[in-house]
Amino acid sequence: MKRRVVGLLWIGLVVFFIGALSQVAWGATDNVKQIRNGKTVYVCKMGTLAPEGVGWAALIKDMITPGILKATNGQVILDWYWGGTMGDDQDLLAKLRNKQLQGGAFSGQGMVIACPEMALMELPFLFDNYDEVEYVYSKLRPRISQWFEKKGYHLIVLGEQDFDQIYSTKMPLKTPDDFKNSRVLTWYGPLEERVLKALSASPLPIRVPEVAASIRTGVCDAFISPAIWAVGTQMYTVMKYINPMRIRYSPAGGLILTSTWNTFPKEIQDALDNYAISVEREFRKKVRASNEKCLKAMYKYGMKEVKLTPAELDALKKRLMPVWDEFAEKGYYTKAELAEVKGLLAEYRSKKKK
Repeated sequence: MKRRVVGLLWIGLVVFFIGALSQVAWGATDNVKQIRNGKTVYVCKMGTLAPEGVGWAALIKDMITPGILKATNGQVILDWYWGGTMGDDQDLLAKLRNKQLQGGAFSGQGMVIACPEMALMELPFLFDNYDEVEYVYSKLRPRISQWFEKKGYHLIVLGEQDFDQIYSTKMPLKTPDDFKNSRVLTWYGPLEERVLKALSASPLPIRVPEVAASIRTGVCDAFISPAIWAVGTQMYTVMKYINPMRIRYSPAGGLILTSTWNTFPKEIQDALDNYAISVEREFRKKVRASNEKCLKAMYKYGMKEVKLTPAELDALKKRLMPVWDEFAEKGYYTKAELAEVKGLLAEYRSKKKK
């Protein structure tokens, strides 16, 4: 009995020291505030799936990170881990909860995991164009920040993944029968999985790091993603068809732990927020331009555009409209919040007709 107790104590000590060492190695939130050259700075370890130098990562590296450094007089330093070196969005959020990272840049999938209410922005066929997106954001941006704050995150930059496209190898995807006869992977979470099932597909859940390999080896032959990702992973060399129907708008964003945010003095918080808000729209415009450039490049390479008739598009929309209410009932957002977004879109569309 005595040996067993001693053994358990040793195991406990080993676990304790491993945990302590991991916190030291990764940098817990206590290490955010540092003194460098006699100046107080706040160093935040940040992770993202975006590969360095491509698309969103290039914008973050060249625009956001130096902009924040300048706006805070050199006091907020973002130290980035690019290209999924810290895992996918699920892994990154786990590392935030464990204080191994202080923040990150997330795809639409990560935004919804962190804040389920963001599923509102990702509903199938919710938005018709960018002007509608910007109108809704102009009305709801403060509320979106509040949603994240309640979950323990401060939303630094509300970016976007853009409108996503449907890519396929075996056949052009236009009808429920096409989806039924294809092996469509899903990486984006429960909302995407439900959408694909509503289109008669039998989606296969795949984590983001395995998506490209699953396509190349023939495990799956179709997926939904933004054009930047399709080009960055060279999926255009494997895929044959692009369906550019705007089945889903995907937000993206930069998040930081509220506990880390609260270590910043008020003047630094204000400077950072003011800068981020001032560049958000420009950031989104640059993402859109990058995606458009990638789409054109893929068409030039030889990928074929899938065009739907109005009747085919309406048939898909009718299948997917019930998903809006279904996810309100699941608790991702309230019915009142859904009604508000629908009301804002109706308001904007009515103004445009005049």
